Amino acid sequence: MQFLQAFTPIGLDLLATLVFVATYWLTNNILTATATGIVAGVARFVYIKWKKQPVGPLQYLSVVLVVVAGVSTIITKDPHFVMIKSSIVFLAVAAVMLSTDWMSPYLPKIVTENLAPSIIVWTSRSWGILLMALALANAVVAFGFSIDVWVWYASIVPTAAQLSAFVLQYAIFRILVRRNIRAKQSAQPA
Repeated sequence: MQFLQAFTPIGLDLLATLVFVATYWLTNNILTATATGIVAGVARFVYIKWKKQPVGPLQYLSVVLVVVAGVSTIITKDPHFVMIKSSIVFLAVAAVMLSTDWMSPYLPKIVTENLAPSIIVWTSRSWGILLMALALANAVVAFGFSIDVWVWYASIVPTAAQLSAFVLQYAIFRILVRRNIRAKQSAQPA
């Protein structure tokens, strides 16, 4: 399992956020950024369906939240709604992560065949806890600081935290999978 291959689904799931942030930086316009974020989120979902890839509950939730929160933002034109939207999204996604087997569509067969289900469940729940912490931090920044500070925060901290968690998970999973494969091979008669 190559790192880039493993990261691609998560990177693509962050596409709407990255497009939103880039558009805001370029235009300094929350409504334009929100509209392009909606388009990117829907395009990602359509691409998944078109490629006939499995669509997990997290992916359904993500596209629904991007559209509903984005359209609400455009209608209300309230920057605080845009700013707190991330917390709402993080909490909704955290709820899914804490209550479903969301991680399975992301894991290659070699991982699911060589890791104990309890490790995958524990890791899945850890992601939910991380997103709950990010939701709280986002709310503090959204209501305690300016829009510009929030945009910098929103574009760096959640992505950096999730990327760091992903790299840590990838390294741990890789070590455990290799160890379990070696153990299986050494247990086979010669």
